[in-house]
Amino acid sequence: MAMLAIEIVDSTSGKMAEDVQVQVRKIVDDEWKDFPEATTDVSGHAVLFAKDDIKDGGYFEILVCLGAYFDQTGHALPQYKLVDIVPLRFGLEPAQSNITLRMSATPHSYSADFSAQIKRLNLV
Repeated sequence: MAMLAIEIVDSTSGKMAEDVQVQVRKIVDDEWKDFPEATTDVSGHAVLFAKDDIKDGGYFEILVCLGAYFDQTGHALPQYKLVDIVPLRFGLEPAQSNITLRMSATPHSYSADFSAQIKRLNLV
């Protein structure tokens, strides 16, 4: 079964971003359902949705709390942060493989892309 994860690189320091809070939710029965908040580990990685929550696909939203992360890492940030809470809303088809949202961030910019570990089917 598949899972959805995030991996964040702090491009300012050149290290993986540890202790970034990520809020997660999915549309279930036409309403947003909140899931437990996730926090990135020392490798900048956090599992957002387990296999049963992603297997049917759907619309997902994650809020990545980068402003708080850069505050705690000692960056001098202005009162109104350019990059603070980054909302990412996306739709996924039913997943048969693990999907990782890879994010690179600085206090002034971010980029994100998806990658999947595709399972090959052997058809006889």
